[in-house]
Amino acid sequence: MKTISLTDEAYERLKSWKSPECDSFSKVVLEVIPKRGTAADMEKAFQSLKPLTAEEAKRIEEAMGWTNSWDNVSDTWSSLATGEKHAS
Repeated sequence: MKTISLTDEAYERLKSWKSPECDSFSKVVLEVIPKRGTAADMEKAFQSLKPLTAEEAKRIEEAMGWTNSWDNVSDTWSSLATGEKHAS
């Protein structure tokens, strides 16, 4: 068991995460703050993923293609210069 000091603002923020079911600040910290990982941990997690199906890969490629198309970019500055109306 360790004792820590918090500012009033930090204490109130931590306290706001505490629920009746969570009876300790330690449980809040363990539930809310992720364990710091390493690049090796990330590589291990990626390796544990199942391979994409052909359909999943196709959907990802289509989505990336859409987001990488200049036709789908809404540029407020350029449209203002040309007098076009920009939908917000």
